[in-house]
Order: sequence, then C-alpha cells, then structure tokens
Amino acid sequence: MKKPKGWYKQIVMRPLTHVQGYASYEKICENIANIYFSVGENFDIERALLAHPKESMYISAYAMYKVGEAKCPTYYVSKDLLTGLMQSDLSVETDTLNWAMKTGIFMLPEGAILSPENRSMQAIYWHCDSSKGLLYWAGTDGLSSFCRRYKLIENQNRFSYTDAQNMDSEKVVEFNSYLQSIFLRLLLIMECRPEYVETSSARVTINKGFSKSSEKDYYEPLWIGKEYRLKRENTNTENTGASSGSSKSVHWRRGYLRNQAYGEGRQKRKLIWIEPVLVMGGASDL
Repeated sequence: MKKPKGWYKQIVMRPLTHVQGYASYEKICENIANIYFSVGENFDIERALLAHPKESMYISAYAMYKVGEAKCPTYYVSKDLLTGLMQSDLSVETDTLNWAMKTGIFMLPEGAILSPENRSMQAIYWHCDSSKGLLYWAGTDGLSSFCRRYKLIENQNRFSYTDAQNMDSEKVVEFNSYLQSIFLRLLLIMECRPEYVETSSARVTINKGFSKSSEKDYYEPLWIGKEYRLKRENTNTENTGASSGSSKSVHWRRGYLRNQAYGEGRQKRKLIWIEPVLVMGGASDL
C-alpha cells in the first residue's frame, strides 16, 4: 500500500534533527511505514505470526508494525558506550527486566556493527509482549533485516553474550545471536545505569525560507551514553624506573555485571556494571 499523506505524523512521536555518523532517522521511519501501512490494510499480522512463529519475515514485520503502532521513543546509542558494552561479559544471572518501555528503537553508530554482508547495522526495533512472555526484535543494515522471537519466560536469568570474535560472519544464525546479545546489553544498561539515559530533548526550529510559514520544529535526539567515555589505563613504565621486562600489547580488560548487595542488612540487590578498561600496554604500543 502507498504511504498516505502525512504518514510521518501517524507513526512518529516527533521529527528529529540529523546526527552525523548515524543513518537518516526519516529513512529508519520509512522502513516502519512500509510495513505498517501495508500490514494494516492487507492482513492480520498477529494471525500470520501465529501461523508462522519462526519465519523471519513475519517476526521482522511484526516488530516494526508494533513500533509504528506505539509511536515509541527512539534512542541514539553513543559509539563509546556501544564499544564498552561489546567489551563486557554480561552473562550474570539477573531478575527479569522491568520492561518499563516495551517498545522502541535503538539507532546505532555507523561502522560499529557489521552485518554478514559487511554493511553497517543502522537500527534495532523491538517490542515486548509481556502478557505472553515474548520479545520481538528486528535489526536492519539498510537492505537486509535480522530478527528473533525471544521467549522471556524460558530464558529468564539467561542473558548470555556472544562475542564477534567467536562468530562465523557467514552464518546468519550466529549473527542473530550476536546482535541479540548486544541488544540485551543495551536493555540491561538502561536499567542498571539510568543516568546514561536521557529523558528529555530540546526543540529546534528550522526556518527553510524567509517566512514564518516555512518554519518547522524538530527535536534533538534522546541519547544513551552521550557523555560516556571509554576508560583507558596506561601501563607504560619506561620512565618510572620500574623493571622493563616484556610489555603486554594493547588489550581490553573486559567489563561485567555484578549483583551488589546494599541497604539495611545488605538484603537488597542492584546491578552494577564494572566497566571495561582499554589497557594501553608498553611504550612500543602507544
């Protein structure tokens, strides 16, 4: 079905200013619109998904349709935060996520995650049907979609991670596991480090002409980790008088989640992210 006039306002909360190094927000919304308006007219997507619960085409379509239906917020993920999460082992057992926000979009920095076709992943759309204990998500690299239907009840306390270095890039199944683990890390960090999540954005008026009628309101994007910076540690001992033995090359000291006790009698628990550190190694590695 052809998108109707004013389609943008029907599925988007508000237009956002463009961010260098990220895909066009309007293009990401067009992906939703192409599904949303076609599905709404031609067939019952929930019935189709029930009949084909493992078909990627229906999982992707359903996730995008629910995003369009919800008019949900979009979060831009900073490159440093995404790198930090990708260098963290988040396999700790934890309670089921709160799902305060059941539907949303994560905008990904260009070049941070590459699809099996070696294209930059642009965004992840998701919807959680908490009444049925199901999570649907879909990611796009601009041409191809990758997705999963995830059973929250069966996988409670099993938020494991998959590392890119252990993945065969030619296998879509493995890439789906990798992308899902990154997506779950983002959800976990929104819950255990809420200070990284912006909750309001400023309005920006852009005048495209010389008259008031040409003005258009945009909004600055919401960010996750906009001010976050990767931690670095310099272990160079060349000028300190310390032993000059062999130096390790640049490497990551990986991050992890810890369930930390707090409160009276230390009876309560909260998730703490022990952040990764880039260890800079010896002088020859700088």
